[in-house]
Amino acid sequence: MITFEEGEQIVKIVRRHYLVIIPMIMSLMFAALAPLLFYTFITSGFVPLEAGAISAIQNIFTKWKTFGYSLWLLLLWVIFFIEWTDYYLDLWIITSKRIIDVEQKGFFHREITSFRYEQIQDITVETRGLIETFFKFGTLQIQTAGHSRDIIIRDAHYPEVARSLILRLSEKSKATTNQ
Repeated sequence: MITFEEGEQIVKIVRRHYLVIIPMIMSLMFAALAPLLFYTFITSGFVPLEAGAISAIQNIFTKWKTFGYSLWLLLLWVIFFIEWTDYYLDLWIITSKRIIDVEQKGFFHREITSFRYEQIQDITVETRGLIETFFKFGTLQIQTAGHSRDIIIRDAHYPEVARSLILRLSEKSKATTNQ
């Protein structure tokens, strides 16, 4: 659970861009349709099989196809739910006093890291390729003093906006601590 300090307000929440989950959704949809396409292909006569073999395949599939296909769809649903949970719960919370990095690593494992603006040493935005440039998403990386690793959010939506906001809040925070 994230607890906020007194007077601390949420300024912006940075999430991953919605386009990064679309390839996973498309591949799961293909995986859901693949058994139906395979069954149709085998039983339609495209594959040169004897009539007895087609009849035997249809009998086997008739008995088990609903059960097996239901299990297959259940497995795909679980995979989708795991991926969606990871996608939706990975975020940065930019507050008036600090940045909170929430990284979901499965259903029951979450890492929450927070650091104040005074600790920021460098902010890097990396946008690779035509799609990231056109749809305005990329990797946002912050190097901090005192942390053993960099704080990274990949595929962040509008990383330049988040970077300028963090820099502005960092400068404001450093100016108030120097007075």
